[in-house]
Amino acid sequence: MTIKTTTKKLRVFLDANCWIAAAGSPDGGSSLIFKLARAGYIEIITTQKLLQEAKCNIERKMDEKFMQGYYEALKSTEIEIMEPVTAEEELQWEFCTHKKDCHVLAAAYKAKADVLVSLDIKHIISDKVKKNFPIPVKNTKSFLTDFLSGK
Repeated sequence: MTIKTTTKKLRVFLDANCWIAAAGSPDGGSSLIFKLARAGYIEIITTQKLLQEAKCNIERKMDEKFMQGYYEALKSTEIEIMEPVTAEEELQWEFCTHKKDCHVLAAAYKAKADVLVSLDIKHIISDKVKKNFPIPVKNTKSFLTDFLSGK
């Protein structure tokens, strides 16, 4: 396995569903992204709103194992929690995604992320978002494949 090395760390904005996936699957792609961050290869960026969304979804739909995994990811990984986006910043992206997901695009854009990683095929990793959003949008598999191959 080859790991991309640069002087500037790649800024990876993670959607809430990646936090949930990492919490439930320590050997999955989302967990590997956290391992890359802990090893110092990338920076993970998120918002308090996304962390809260992940926590609420875990509490509502998952078992205690997921919650333990979520807290472990939080305490073991240095992450950048950026300031909240404004309603105006969210509105900027309403033309290309569902209103409830505009905050994800707005935050990734505001954070000047190098890539937005999500598992939401319908609203975030859609052709419309890929065409209109200035930051690459990838699922965990395509992100890891590109990152590990040096792209």
